[in-house]
Amino acid sequence: MPHISKRLLEKDDFININKQFYKIIGNLVRSGKTRLLFDGILTKTERIMLSKRLAIIILLDKGESIYAIEKLMKVSPSTVARMSVLYDIGTYSDLLNEIRLQNKFWNQISKIIPPRVGRDRFKNFLQF
Repeated sequence: MPHISKRLLEKDDFININKQFYKIIGNLVRSGKTRLLFDGILTKTERIMLSKRLAIIILLDKGESIYAIEKLMKVSPSTVARMSVLYDIGTYSDLLNEIRLQNKFWNQISKIIPPRVGRDRFKNFLQF
C-alpha cells in the first residue's frame, strides 16, 4: 500500500502541483506516451493498485457481487465495499461513460472488419 508523507503541502501549492499533474497526463495521453508516465513515476505496487481499482469499478458496473469481486481481484472486502459505496453515489459515472464509449467504438469497428475465416465472413461487412 502506498504511503503519503505526514508533512502536508500548503493548500495552494498542492492545487498547483495537482493541476500540473493533470496537464502532463493530458499531454502524454494526446501524444500516445502514457506508458512513460505510468512506468516512469508509478511503482509496480501503485500500478497494480490502480489496475485493480479500475477492474473493481468495471466489475461493479457489470453487477458482480462484492464477494465475487473480492475473491476474483484478491482484495479486501473493505476495499470493494468502499468502492461500491462510491459507485452507488455516482463517483465513477464519468469514468464508466468513457469506458463504455471506447467499448462502443471497438464494437463498431469489429462490425466493419470481417472475420478471417468462416462461411459468414462478409455477412456484416456493409451493415451498421
